[in-house]
Amino acid sequence: MLSGPITRRLSTLGGIAALAVIAGTAPAAADTGLDVWPIAAVGDEPFNSNLRDVVAIGPRNAWAFGETESSHGSDPLAVRWNGRSWTTVTMPTGLGKGISFADASSPRNVWAFGGGDPAFGDAYALRWDGRAWSVAHHWPSYTWLTDAEVLDPRDVWVFGFHPNDLDHKSWRYDGRRWAEVPTPVGRLEEASAVAADDIWAVGRHPEGRDHDLLARWDGRTWTEVDVPGLPHEGDHMVFFDGVHAVSSREVWVFGREYRRDGDKDTYGFLLLHFDGDGWQKIDSPPAPRMYGVYDVASDGEGGVWVLPSIGDTPELLHYRNGQWAVSQVDLPGGPNGTVRAIAGVPHRRSAWAVGSTPVLSGTWNWTIWSNGISPRQPKP
Repeated sequence: MLSGPITRRLSTLGGIAALAVIAGTAPAAADTGLDVWPIAAVGDEPFNSNLRDVVAIGPRNAWAFGETESSHGSDPLAVRWNGRSWTTVTMPTGLGKGISFADASSPRNVWAFGGGDPAFGDAYALRWDGRAWSVAHHWPSYTWLTDAEVLDPRDVWVFGFHPNDLDHKSWRYDGRRWAEVPTPVGRLEEASAVAADDIWAVGRHPEGRDHDLLARWDGRTWTEVDVPGLPHEGDHMVFFDGVHAVSSREVWVFGREYRRDGDKDTYGFLLLHFDGDGWQKIDSPPAPRMYGVYDVASDGEGGVWVLPSIGDTPELLHYRNGQWAVSQVDLPGGPNGTVRAIAGVPHRRSAWAVGSTPVLSGTWNWTIWSNGISPRQPKP
């Protein structure tokens, strides 16, 4: 149960519906000896809803995106932070699917994308210009969108693929039109941009190896990046699931390490760090039930928050200067809950995490957590 007041849906003003739980301190969970992230906001939708991505533009500006069920299927969901509270925002209708991922370059240039399952109609791009959301582009059926990087209003990259297309390419928007950009290194699926001429991406290697492709854009072409010492055998290999580039000298690549022992398949934690000169494989944290890494975000102090793939209660990990710390998110309805994405607030030590939790009505509603402060670190 939340300790802060709950504001129900009251009215629609300029396209923004007032629906928020004012950020405050939630009651402490059972004493586990771990830091607990309190809930900052939770939805009150009549149907199931879930947040899949979060974009932190600044301390007083952030967006969280996902989907909400309706009588006719699924609709895009957007929730906005204005520095005081989270409020839902009116989105275009008739799109037939929720938002999978988003990115922004400024408060007046926010993009959100619906993709991931071609069976439910066309993929789409939505754009916020500081006043309202509009549909910016449609992709034909059987286009699977996986990620985007927004550099400025005239430079937007979108990654994905056509399942039946053997050519590898991405899409780029120049402020007027979309163009296909060949990616001869392979199929790029997740990306992170430092600058217009410095973008990192992971995906599928064209030689048939699965998810161990890491590539870099230099402003003219994509080049494969080799990470020495990684396994590439059939019974021992790595899967790159994402990349987080803070600068050209601070890049984090994350995913899973796969091993096969007889008939038993196992997946483990994988986190790699590039410091501009070389790569380091980060040792696994002392946390059980680790199946890999789902997301990574900066902590504002040279470390990272890590969202792991685990078996039950959602946990957040923190790594800095060779030290690991473990946190949990507050779960008001018991042990169940899902965290789908995490984002650090630029130039701050705080971060947002988003997902969903069950409510008394039997539905799952979108949920947002925040640490608000720098995490406690174990003493060396």
